[in-house]
Amino acid sequence: MAKQPAGRPKRVTMTDVAKRAGVSQPTVSFVLNDRRDVAVAEETRRRVLEAAAELDFVPNRAAQLLRSNKSFTVGVVTSGIVSQPYAGLIVLGLQQVVQPAGYVCMVVDTTGDPGEGDDAVASLVGQGVAAIVYASLAPKPLHRSPRLDGIRTIFVNCWPEEGKADTVLLADEYAGGRAAAASVFERGHREVAFLGGMRNDYACKERRRGFDDAARAAGLRPSDLVHRYGNYQIGSGYDLATEVVTEHRSTALVCGNDRMAIGAMLALHALGLDCPKDVSIVGFDDQPDVADQVRPGLTTAALPHLMLGRRAGELVLGPPDEAPERIIVDCELVERESVGAPPRRRR
Repeated sequence: MAKQPAGRPKRVTMTDVAKRAGVSQPTVSFVLNDRRDVAVAEETRRRVLEAAAELDFVPNRAAQLLRSNKSFTVGVVTSGIVSQPYAGLIVLGLQQVVQPAGYVCMVVDTTGDPGEGDDAVASLVGQGVAAIVYASLAPKPLHRSPRLDGIRTIFVNCWPEEGKADTVLLADEYAGGRAAAASVFERGHREVAFLGGMRNDYACKERRRGFDDAARAAGLRPSDLVHRYGNYQIGSGYDLATEVVTEHRSTALVCGNDRMAIGAMLALHALGLDCPKDVSIVGFDDQPDVADQVRPGLTTAALPHLMLGRRAGELVLGPPDEAPERIIVDCELVERESVGAPPRRRR
């Protein structure tokens, strides 16, 4: 009989866990494989889990796969996320939930060619996956591989161009836009400008809808307010802010994203104006290392990328028949120092 190589620790087995917990090996298997169809007392389950943790037991996933025909791989098909660190929080959130349960995420980026994504998805499916998760930097329709029949599919911050998804998760862009606008209307601003991204962009349209409803709630007609559209870049925010402040005397700017808000701050500086003393500014995204680092700190609606990923992970681990078709995640308003009362109300 071959001896264990010197210096190499002996692999902890279910039998070892069973001895430590004082139960049978099948009971350990039932607990560690989360077999809820087999009755195991909660006290016994606790002892098994504690014994496994004390012994640093690592499940043999290959053996589990052979026994149960269950995959512990999650395929993640992304668009634009790998080039944007803050959007990568979607993948991070997914990993935070599924990895402790023994799953591994395999990420494929299809920004350039969705057809190449089809080949990658086919390869993942051929190897066996628990689910395919599509994720996008910006909310938009994504190409869904036609090779996913029978495979659980979850779309995060996107939805399928064709076919269907088991679940679609989206940020509440409308409510975020409304909260961002309300933050200046509630301070008394009436000369407020909406500086959006691309006019036909889904997020821009939802945020504009929220802006208009916040205006109505403040007793204003949206048609009386200034609406301008750009491209989500700093230069766009700079140009639009220069226009609306000089030509329309706007006292508050609700920007399409944090980059446009940064551009608006630069425009105020160039005009010799102060934020928020002369003009208040609100962004959208709460982009890490940006919104909290500028001075004044930027009030902004936070995109819940991390939470979107975590909710997707919970769906992967949960029973498919209980998953909702659509989940909307809140965009929390993060209040900092860039919003104040309008100049005429200061004493």
